[in-house]
Amino acid sequence: MSHFATPLIVINLGCEMVYVIEQRLKMQKIPLNKSEKVLTEIVTVLLHPKLMEDLFLPQPVAPHAVIKQLISDISACSIMKLDDYSTNKLWDLITMIFKWQISVGINQNIFDITRRHLSGIAALMPMTFPKNIYKEAIDNFNTLIRKLSDDDYKSLSNTITLWFTEYHSKISVLLRLGLQNRDGSIKLPGMINIKFLKNLGENIYKHDKKTYIDDYEVTCCDNNEINCLLAPIESVSPKKIQGSFNNAKINGSLLNNIEISHVNVFNNDLNFIPTVPRSTNEDLLEMLKNEA
Repeated sequence: MSHFATPLIVINLGCEMVYVIEQRLKMQKIPLNKSEKVLTEIVTVLLHPKLMEDLFLPQPVAPHAVIKQLISDISACSIMKLDDYSTNKLWDLITMIFKWQISVGINQNIFDITRRHLSGIAALMPMTFPKNIYKEAIDNFNTLIRKLSDDDYKSLSNTITLWFTEYHSKISVLLRLGLQNRDGSIKLPGMINIKFLKNLGENIYKHDKKTYIDDYEVTCCDNNEINCLLAPIESVSPKKIQGSFNNAKINGSLLNNIEISHVNVFNNDLNFIPTVPRSTNEDLLEMLKNEA
């Protein structure tokens, strides 16, 4: 069992989450300035250096509930709010999309999929977002892959594949694009358009022909099928965000049932408040309370 699977799972799922939220904001015709605020806040937390530092500590792969809570907390760090139903559907959607990618990408390195994910969210961000944030994230993955032997990589790939075996939901966007069967199984690579196989990790929604929000509000023939987009976003605050990524500060540690309690949209401070005491069995670095 690999001790380096957690950062790949979290970052790839986080990038898929950004794709979904960006699509939802666009479909709801949220003004560009507000959409950019939402995406900036979410990506700021997802790729925060202290969060990345904790993710890359050698450790057993985090349980499903822990990563699901972390992804949920990251999504809640923006001025956008999702209800519980939407949060659960978001989780089902992003886990199945990434499972599809690693299932059909049998001849592709999972790090290549991760790089495409990071490049994909970079393309969605405003020009003012610091480009070095993506570079630092990619550098972390490049450093990791250089440390892995062939056997280490095989163990890593097997660990990630095993982690996703419990997810079997049918996803409407995968069905529409001919990437999933009606019984929920994933189509074999030989049955899939080559354009998808060559670009695993890119924003899949740009290939979807559904262009109006009403197209996603149809009743599914199977109650287990999950729509591409989420329920309506609760609200988008008109408050102006001030400060920058470098002003962010995080308190607490990462994979120990961390709850991101709130984001101060005026100075962009990020506060991670643990809900339970830190485990003595986990060798996690304590995040700095105040960054220089």
